[in-house]
Amino acid sequence: MLDTLTQKNLENLLGWIMKLNLIILIIILAFAFSMVSCGENKNITNPISVDTIGVAIGTNETFDVVTWNIESFPKHNPETTNLLKTLLPNLKADCIAIQEISSIGSLGQLVSQIPNWSYLVSGDGDGYTTVGILYNNLTVQVDSFATIMPGMSNPFPRAPLLIKLHWQGQEIILISVHLKALGDNYIDETDNYDEEVRRRYACQLLDQYVADNFSDSKVVILGDMNDQIQEPTSTNVFLSFINKPLEYLFTDMSIAQNYNSQTWSYRSSHIDHILITNELIDAFNASNRYVKTIQIENYVSGGWNNYDALISDHRPVGARFKFDFVK
Repeated sequence: MLDTLTQKNLENLLGWIMKLNLIILIIILAFAFSMVSCGENKNITNPISVDTIGVAIGTNETFDVVTWNIESFPKHNPETTNLLKTLLPNLKADCIAIQEISSIGSLGQLVSQIPNWSYLVSGDGDGYTTVGILYNNLTVQVDSFATIMPGMSNPFPRAPLLIKLHWQGQEIILISVHLKALGDNYIDETDNYDEEVRRRYACQLLDQYVADNFSDSKVVILGDMNDQIQEPTSTNVFLSFINKPLEYLFTDMSIAQNYNSQTWSYRSSHIDHILITNELIDAFNASNRYVKTIQIENYVSGGWNNYDALISDHRPVGARFKFDFVK
């Protein structure tokens, strides 16, 4: 028989071995769990896919427009094109104003993969200076289009694109814009190249253009306007429109005045807007003033990180118009 001391030492050794085995087992289980988790994450983000349930902004009974800065399109082909060719038609919009087209050729290839859709782009320059409008051929008839304010790079570093269209007998004018970026939220009256001064001047010119050419027309001016519409008078570049409430309405003012992480259009700010003339206010009211920032990153696997990396750092904004004759 073992003496008492030897037996006690043996018991201690066996206890230590059991504890060591338990530690090893825990480490093995933790490693296995981490491998499973990594595998699940890879399945979510690679390959990138989209879920289109709930992404629609439009209906068959309403005229629906969207503005979307698709940031340096295409950011990362072929993934960018593969995502957009699914997302764009599933918005169910009639027209989509887009900004930051870096490659018109790539845009053409994208639209060619979306049945019954066409596109037009501004003729003032190429690449980053280009804005465009996509439209559904089944619901929209384009009568004419034009680049406006060409060569006026101070107020319009990217010349606006205008299209005249018909939707169910209604003539509507769409103007896609992308105003000067950056600035310090201060209007420097002594500097003609101050960013806020340039945006304000662009708004003044657009107001005058509409008054001279489309004073009784249904006009939508939409795009990345690179400034906030709810600012006080001292810093607000949109007073040409805001000071004429009987003539213009920012459909997204309600978003701008109360935006949060769910409704901002660009990285914790709201700078993408849809402005209408008074001829469209009744139709906007009839839609229950439906306007929305679309959290489109929720429909891309991997969420915001993948959306930002592959498509844009802007969210699309859409508005709806319902005319009396539509049943």
